[in-house]
Amino acid sequence: MKSFADPSTTFKLVFEEASVGQGGLTARRPTGEIRCTECRAVATNIDDFPHEQWCPQRFVHSQWYAEQLLD
Repeated sequence: MKSFADPSTTFKLVFEEASVGQGGLTARRPTGEIRCTECRAVATNIDDFPHEQWCPQRFVHSQWYAEQLLD
């Protein structure tokens, strides 16, 4: 099982843009969500992604999850 921390996997943090005061300034704030860059699925937990069946990152999980699964 490949870890999400493996350099060959690609996930991105999801940000939202919000207005900051007047004058058109915006700030990017993390939403707490993660996006798979392969199938574009979004989740808040790296171990609970609704990946597409064809996604090469479908079985990518954290080390903790893998250890719990094998116990």
